[in-house]
Amino acid sequence: MTSTPSFRLNAQECDALAHEGFVLREAVFDAGECAAIARDCEALVTSLEASSRGVKHRVGSYMFEAEREAGTIIKWEPDAPDVVQGVEPFGHISEGLNGWGLDPRLVDPCKDVVGEDELMLFTEKLNVKRAQQGGHIILHQDFPYWEPMTPIAHRIATAMLFLDDANLANGCLEVAPGSHLAGKYSQRAVDGFGAMEMDPDAFDMARLRPLEVRAGAVAFFGAFLVHRSLPNRSKVDRRALLYSYQPLGYPHSREITNLKRPAAA
Repeated sequence: MTSTPSFRLNAQECDALAHEGFVLREAVFDAGECAAIARDCEALVTSLEASSRGVKHRVGSYMFEAEREAGTIIKWEPDAPDVVQGVEPFGHISEGLNGWGLDPRLVDPCKDVVGEDELMLFTEKLNVKRAQQGGHIILHQDFPYWEPMTPIAHRIATAMLFLDDANLANGCLEVAPGSHLAGKYSQRAVDGFGAMEMDPDAFDMARLRPLEVRAGAVAFFGAFLVHRSLPNRSKVDRRALLYSYQPLGYPHSREITNLKRPAAA
């Protein structure tokens, strides 16, 4: 008989999660796996680019297009509106990418972040920070975006898989260790979607730490960790997948936001 290996957090990682708010594991996925996943990502982006109707809306610091035929949201670069910045959610339109989100190397550590042994996906996000075109992702916490959607926003855990080497030049993830301990930070005093963004003037930006990692690394964190990323000034893309997990028994974000694909006629 063979048993499935466990990828749960060890004692040292649990301590890091409690005090710093995140855990970083290197070389979780190998080069071949990253290349295969990246091919599926590019196929998804190409498909959505082809189906885009060009109806884009600037909302807060983002530019969105609701692609209702596919049941997803395309994020476009606000300063380069023909360049895709991201896609969310995508599990229902990419069988391959959805399958990676069920990989125990991603799911098992998130069990310790959520505090449950049985998880399901809450949402899936593809970040595409194109070479010399990918813009910044504003300082934020995930919690304010999820709080209006679900009563368990504070329990959602994210696994961020880096598909390319990430560094300061290509806009790597930057996190503020220990920031999760303060709960929700001050948000911008504006109306609408932009009010979910953090007020950068009320946060000590010197707390941010860049996570310069090799492709295949994974960062695990909860809904209150403060993070951002700067523009990609390099000649290479910086792509990443973010799978967010919740306890069983709660709806997927796509059900909450009514982004379900239309029924066949």
